[in-house]
Amino acid sequence: MRRKSAERAVVQFPPPKTIPSDAPNPEVVTAVGETVTIKGELYAREHVIINGTIEGDVSVPDHGVAIGPQGNIKGKIFAKTITVLGRVIGTLTAERLAELRRTAQVEGELIAPAVVIDNGALLQGSIDTSKADIAIRVARYRADRDDPA
Repeated sequence: MRRKSAERAVVQFPPPKTIPSDAPNPEVVTAVGETVTIKGELYAREHVIINGTIEGDVSVPDHGVAIGPQGNIKGKIFAKTITVLGRVIGTLTAERLAELRRTAQVEGELIAPAVVIDNGALLQGSIDTSKADIAIRVARYRADRDDPA
C-alpha cells in the first residue's frame, strides 16, 4: 500500500499594523514569573501579572495589575485596576477598582473609589474611598514624572 505525500499549503498573513511606540497597547500583558525577584521599581505601559517577588514600587498608570497567588510585593502599587490573590505589604492605589480575592493577604492602605473583598481575603490596614481622587492625582503625577520613556 502506497502512502500519499502530504500537500503543503502556503498561508499568507497580512503585515502587522504599526502602533506608535509611545501608545499604550491594551492587548499586551507582561508576566513576572514565580522564580523572578525584582528589587527596584517596575513601570509598565501594559497589563502586568505578578507571580514573583517585587521589593519596590509598581506603577502601571493606564492598565491593570494582578498579583497572582504566588505573588509577593513589598512597596506601593498604582494602577487603573488592582487585583490581589497573593501577598502585598504597602499602599495600593487603584484609579477604578481594587479587588482582594479569597487568597489575598494585604497589610497596608487600600485607596480606590471601588473596592471588592472576597470572603477569606485578609486585610490588615485601612480602606479609604473618600480620598481616592486626590491620591490618584498624586500617584498619576508621580508616574508621569518618573516615566522612563
